[in-house]
Amino acid sequence: MRNNEALLRHIEKRSQEIRPLMIQPDRGWIHQMREALGLTLNKLGGLCDVALPSIAQAERREATGNINVETLRKTAEAMNCDFVYAFIPKSNMEEFIQRKAYQKALRILSNADLHMSLENQKVDSDMEGRIVRLQKKLIIEGKVW
Repeated sequence: MRNNEALLRHIEKRSQEIRPLMIQPDRGWIHQMREALGLTLNKLGGLCDVALPSIAQAERREATGNINVETLRKTAEAMNCDFVYAFIPKSNMEEFIQRKAYQKALRILSNADLHMSLENQKVDSDMEGRIVRLQKKLIIEGKVW
């Protein structure tokens, strides 16, 4: 059993809980929360202890995805919000690892078979079976990447 299996299961479970909440507002969270609280840019700037141009820039940068984490954290805190930062897997992580290990095993064995055939030492055994065996070995040894 791999050491990270429990962690992968935990990530999968948490991702399923978080995914439905991931709808990003068109103009960003800063703008949406500021509007919901009835704050002007100037008032929010005061709460964050930054000048009006800086908070306006932060709001624009968030909407374009060009903002730093500390600015988001500080702005959320000023509006009495928790800042949440997460990586949500696009697909099942176990399947992703299986696929990556399979691709690596295929590359390794294809390269090895090419060299063996160039030396008149072609391997005649079942390629798919060899790939699957190497795939499993790569996963167990943690050498997928």
